[in-house]
Amino acid sequence: MELTDAGRTMQRLSKNLLYSAEKLVPEVRHTAQVDTYDREIFIGLDYSVELSYHISSHMSFRVPLTDAVSQIGKNLPGMSPTFGMFEHEQLVRALDMGTVDLGFFLHHDKAISGNREYLAQILRQDEMVLVLRSDEDLEDTLDNVRNTLNNRGLILLERETKGMGQIMRMLNAVGVEPRIRFCENRMTMILTTECGDCATVLPIAVFNGLNNPALKYLRFRTPYATRYLLAVWRKDNHNTLIQLVLQNLTEHL
Repeated sequence: MELTDAGRTMQRLSKNLLYSAEKLVPEVRHTAQVDTYDREIFIGLDYSVELSYHISSHMSFRVPLTDAVSQIGKNLPGMSPTFGMFEHEQLVRALDMGTVDLGFFLHHDKAISGNREYLAQILRQDEMVLVLRSDEDLEDTLDNVRNTLNNRGLILLERETKGMGQIMRMLNAVGVEPRIRFCENRMTMILTTECGDCATVLPIAVFNGLNNPALKYLRFRTPYATRYLLAVWRKDNHNTLIQLVLQNLTEHL
């Protein structure tokens, strides 16, 4: 089934109505310069953020985020945060519609889709590396990157569409087309790599959190390997809790 022309018109106008309704109180407060804070905020997370940082406890994003929100709640009685997990494009649409106030992405660029309607703040920067099991010390060279990819291939997550685009650019930069297997979750990917059957690609922070001396990593030595943890919100979203969350989150990070 698909929408008719009338249906598409109704969908577009309904989105505008929903956004206007959600932003009524924040916009009025902002215009009137009333010295009060909003009490509700919807925080959305790209699945890649949760997947990339839940394994490494000392680099977990969940803990500083919830600590920051909890601290605000202590000073602002009645605060009511709502959280949601989204695929990348779903979260972008939710920000655009205004159903999400503040979104967090793990992204290869410093901005989301170059959209001028969004503001972004870099919270953390990391490097994607090739991770493999090796009982011997490996020299960190591009030749070893190519040999590993050609001999072992890669195991990757099947639903990380944005991450896959970045990985393909990294592979093109080193001139290798390895065989690729896909799996459903991060733990399966890690276990397969730890057995030595395949290599994988992870942020250095996650690699360090695995704490397995049998695992080694090799750098791709390309700017395409840089990945950013971004906080993103609309320019015209004046929810006062956005900046409070970011200020407290920066302190906790």
